[in-house]
Amino acid sequence: MAFSFALQCHLTNSFDERGHQLNHQIYYVLGFDDAQKTPETFYPTVEMFIGEGGTFTHPAAVYKETAGVTSDTRIDGREAMGAFKFESFTLAAGQSKTFILLMGINDKTENIQAVANKYKNLATVDKTLEETKDYWQEKVGVDFKTGDSDFDSYMKWVCFQPFLRRLFGCSFLPHHDYGRGGRGWRDLWQDCLSLLLMEPKTVGDMIVNNYKGVRLDGTNATIIGDGDGNFLADRNGITRVWMDHALWPLMTTKLYIDQTGDIDILTKEVSYFKDPHVKRGTEIDQDWNDAYGNQQRTADDAIYTGSILEHLLIQHLTGFYEVGKHNIYRLRGADWNDALDMADENGESVAFTAAYSGNLMDLANLIRLLESQTNTDSIEILEEIGLLLKKDSDIYDNIERKHQILEAYTNQCRHNVKGRKIRISLSELALNLIQKAAWLRQHLQKQEWLDFNDQEGCYNSYYDNSSKPTDGFYNDRMHMMLTGQVFPIMNYVATDEQIRKITASADHYLYRPEIGGYRLNTDFKEIKTDLGRMFGFAYGEKENGAVFSHMTVMYANALYRRGFAKEGWKALKTLSDTALNFETSRIYPGIPEYFRADGRGVYHYLTGAASWYMLTMVTEAFGVHGKAGDLILYPKLLAEQFDEKGRASITTQFADKTFQIHYDNPNQKDFGKYIIKKATCDNKEIDVTDDAFAFITKSDLAKLSDDVHEIVITLD
Repeated sequence: MAFSFALQCHLTNSFDERGHQLNHQIYYVLGFDDAQKTPETFYPTVEMFIGEGGTFTHPAAVYKETAGVTSDTRIDGREAMGAFKFESFTLAAGQSKTFILLMGINDKTENIQAVANKYKNLATVDKTLEETKDYWQEKVGVDFKTGDSDFDSYMKWVCFQPFLRRLFGCSFLPHHDYGRGGRGWRDLWQDCLSLLLMEPKTVGDMIVNNYKGVRLDGTNATIIGDGDGNFLADRNGITRVWMDHALWPLMTTKLYIDQTGDIDILTKEVSYFKDPHVKRGTEIDQDWNDAYGNQQRTADDAIYTGSILEHLLIQHLTGFYEVGKHNIYRLRGADWNDALDMADENGESVAFTAAYSGNLMDLANLIRLLESQTNTDSIEILEEIGLLLKKDSDIYDNIERKHQILEAYTNQCRHNVKGRKIRISLSELALNLIQKAAWLRQHLQKQEWLDFNDQEGCYNSYYDNSSKPTDGFYNDRMHMMLTGQVFPIMNYVATDEQIRKITASADHYLYRPEIGGYRLNTDFKEIKTDLGRMFGFAYGEKENGAVFSHMTVMYANALYRRGFAKEGWKALKTLSDTALNFETSRIYPGIPEYFRADGRGVYHYLTGAASWYMLTMVTEAFGVHGKAGDLILYPKLLAEQFDEKGRASITTQFADKTFQIHYDNPNQKDFGKYIIKKATCDNKEIDVTDDAFAFITKSDLAKLSDDVHEIVITLD
């Protein structure tokens, strides 16, 4: 069907990551002027538009006024172009003329006609444009007001960026050189972080469905299907296992419980993912086939389900036993740093061992919360998990015994499980996890801390495939990786004195403010084929020493958590300063995946750093966070973050209510120097504890109306 106002492109096949497929979509461009007149002539191919020797900036259709074609023209086999020309007109001084251009994709021509009928009217277009602007403005329900208006505007874009990341996925943008346009396992969970602060209502169901991607061996699906809770089988040989993947679900679930108080989510039951990969990705289940499906079954062919708590236990207990020669969690195919991908046999991740020690402690605390708030003293878990709950702490030092326990468990979960459950005391379960977490912390402190001198030191980050540590002074140079410092700080492995030494070392060896701040690592001056492809990149590019925004933001988050607000703000502020310096970063407002060696920001939407930046500013710097559903206000703002009147403000959501929160600091004191003198909500005093925390209980929050509520915290 030909339209007098449209160019249509009908592709025969589509070629993308799905392979070669028949195309059923019509790509179209529509045009009208402000009097609803249609184009005079069309240029449906590139060569017709630019002409011989022309370019897109100097096309022959414009500069030589070459002839176009009529709307009923059909052309096959040429590169499509959506260009057309309207009839000539003359404008007097001060006059203007408006044109309506509409681009879209549809599979039916009659739908294209409906679009034209609706939007050829300029008043309708203007109205719809305003509605679209309002829609996206309302998407970002977080607003900051500090002493730096540029930073406040920047945060609008950072808070909007997680939406863009979900829309665009991980590829198909100009400087993305890999990816399939979809989401990975980490993305599922980190996208939930920002949603919890902006659109929390739907996050609970998303979290529950995401757990359907967990396998009974503690690993997870890596191919994400459409919709929530839809995971696809990986049939490509032995699967790659990222050893950090079990970390993110608990971190997100804990934030959800803190923000909402919904501890019952731990008792909800979902299925487990099943495909041919078993024994933590080391073997293939030859008995599995497509007919079996992607849900774990029992010996009697029933789909097995377990609680969210059971899923979390399996993820964290299996990892505890999968250790290398130094009794550190094995690196496997990689961790957060995808480019540490060449140490599958002997590599170990000290950084994420520290992270898991914190997760084990957090999981124990959630179990205790479940016990106290639900009057439940026990829970049913899969019988086979009992193998992983050994109480004998002597096992923790015995690497061979750990391997035997993991082998026994994964053998029992190889194809089907019996499906029998045992009941275990929640207090006993929590104690078991606390013992494991405590042992990990002590082991890391004793074995992995490196003192450089009286002022500097750091934690070792990894062991390579030659079983050698990555950090420290050797080969006539200092080696330091930021990742190995972030998680010991964040998870209370590092002592306060060690944190002071870490920050001094990071400032000395990693900090380059002119290119964004803290580099991911020092220059190793070697191509380490016994650790990962990152060392094949030029230093300062990608994972080899670029300023990786995500890890820098997590470094800031960790420092804030431990009370080092000045150091945390330094990391965040340097990132924002560099991003806002267009002459250096060359990017639109927002946070890129990394700043390369010359300070240019690249991979703009790929990163989870935006969610973490937003999370850190809301929950740490402004101190607006939840604790089992109670609203806690514990600011860690520095004097420079308040405006000239001594006020810093945030608008955000909590418990389905909107709050405008003002911190008044008339004496312009830094964090650590002020106390909370007074706190009010809608001019009514609210409780303050230890002169540091103001809070509103979950029950009191439920009594508040749906109006915007104003909280004023006076600091002294």
